[in-house]
Amino acid sequence: MDPLMLLFLLIAGLTALSTMSTVFVQSGGSVTIPCFYEDRYKTRVKYWCKGSDWSSCTAIVRTNQLKISAEVSIRDDPDQRLFTVIMNNLKIVDSGYYWCGVDISRGSAVGTRVYLSVTEGVSTLNTVTVERGGSVTIPCFYDNKYRQYVKYWCRGSDWSSCTPIVRTDSPNTSDEVSIRDDPDQRVFNVTMNKQTTVNSGYYWCGVEISRGSAVGTRVYLSVTEGVSTMNTVTVERGGSVTIPCFYDNKYRQYVKYWCRGSDWSSCTPIVRTDSPNISDEVSIRDDPDQRVFNVTMNNLTTENSGYYWCGVEISRGSAVGTQVYLSVTEGVSTMNTVTVERGGSVTIPCFYDNKYRQYVKYWCRGSDWSSCTPIVRTDSPNISDEVLIRDDPDQRVFNVTMNNLTTENSGYYWCGVEISRGSAVGTQVYLSVTEGVSTMNTVTVERGGSVTIPCFYDNKYRQYVKYWCRGSDWSSCTPIVRTDSPNISDEVSIRDDPDQRVFNVTMNNLTTGNSGYYWCGVEISRGSAVGTRVYLSVTEDDDKGGNNEKQRDAAAASTEKN
Repeated sequence: MDPLMLLFLLIAGLTALSTMSTVFVQSGGSVTIPCFYEDRYKTRVKYWCKGSDWSSCTAIVRTNQLKISAEVSIRDDPDQRLFTVIMNNLKIVDSGYYWCGVDISRGSAVGTRVYLSVTEGVSTLNTVTVERGGSVTIPCFYDNKYRQYVKYWCRGSDWSSCTPIVRTDSPNTSDEVSIRDDPDQRVFNVTMNKQTTVNSGYYWCGVEISRGSAVGTRVYLSVTEGVSTMNTVTVERGGSVTIPCFYDNKYRQYVKYWCRGSDWSSCTPIVRTDSPNISDEVSIRDDPDQRVFNVTMNNLTTENSGYYWCGVEISRGSAVGTQVYLSVTEGVSTMNTVTVERGGSVTIPCFYDNKYRQYVKYWCRGSDWSSCTPIVRTDSPNISDEVLIRDDPDQRVFNVTMNNLTTENSGYYWCGVEISRGSAVGTQVYLSVTEGVSTMNTVTVERGGSVTIPCFYDNKYRQYVKYWCRGSDWSSCTPIVRTDSPNISDEVSIRDDPDQRVFNVTMNNLTTGNSGYYWCGVEISRGSAVGTRVYLSVTEDDDKGGNNEKQRDAAAASTEKN
């Protein structure tokens, strides 16, 4: 079996219905999306539907109906507990949210969401996060055939109604947003300065082909201000979840609230700390000493799936907040990835089914569940201030707190529940401890193609040497190219742009042997450096419309070498 498919099957065993978060494919191409389900759903009807909301999702194809189109097909494999959806001849208008669904009974179903992004030779990051008042540079990559065309940056959740902000054929009239095209590297960079929370939202990298004709790809910009939480929370139907919303010390005395909506500007308040909770379904509790307020939601249904916001009200009409996606599925769950700066602390919530309330919970480290090394357990005293564990059976969550983090703490961890000696259930989370260097998680490119990978860094690293190295571990990474030595090969080149605080690495004529982990590195002094990891996947796709530069969700690591 394909190792990637095996990995998906292992992950899928943790939830009732699961798939990828985001799929990228080029216009004219095809894509196969796997939808995994639990054994109890083997005989049920499966289907594929389109829509941002589960409640109003429009069915496209079902396993109990004749396939009437060559564009979309569905096939169920009960032995593998998997149904696959194939979409052909894709167009940009096919971009959007879709759902893998399983019919339980008339009017009752379970499902999980995936975003399909159909691009035409234009790609960028999925999500970019920046603090209020800060600046960000977003790279927009494009095919060689678009080198001479006008590039632009626009805002809007839909491509068809995106509002242009800046273009390469007109002068930048504001210090807030600038655009610069680099045809040699086949990338144009958009820089946004002095960010405020109202700048949060969807944007597009666009290439104008002719009047009224263009191609582009979408990115979400999240501008935060001292409020943070998880990106995604997954919980089973009928269950409860407690979502921690962390905030800066300066917000201790302000009102906190919880609201629902995909956009911050139109978020509908549900509960606030200055008004009594009038429902058993949702409650909020502020803990100023810990600088966190917790929102608890009970008796969840799949209709509760959607975007929510942790908010802090500064004054009437003024607030700060951060977004989280709640996915209600049908025993143990947590976030996919947690990022924290070196020297900081983090609390990771591990949610579990009611049936596990009385069992021992634990936290362990390792990329494989079978060989995970226990760090702390609820049935033994915490012997270190560095890692603490606390179980809350009433909320069906145990929290793990890690303090004084270093880049060596980066890696895979597991939330575990011990059923009996030698038997346990758990779910994996990746902890990334960073220090001022960032890039994409994963880059996918076809064999024979080229790719430019941007490595962003803090202003304090502008004058230092940058480099690109290969290896799964930071400590044994093999340098390939550096900014202080001439490029001696046409295969790999590096170029630093201190004004934009980014260095770009270009790799040409790629083969499958180039697949693997690489690092963006900044050398501080001899033997001391900081960096972050990216996975390069070189595929051998026979599709003529195959994607040359695709990004997929994966765990990325950041670490420091001293």
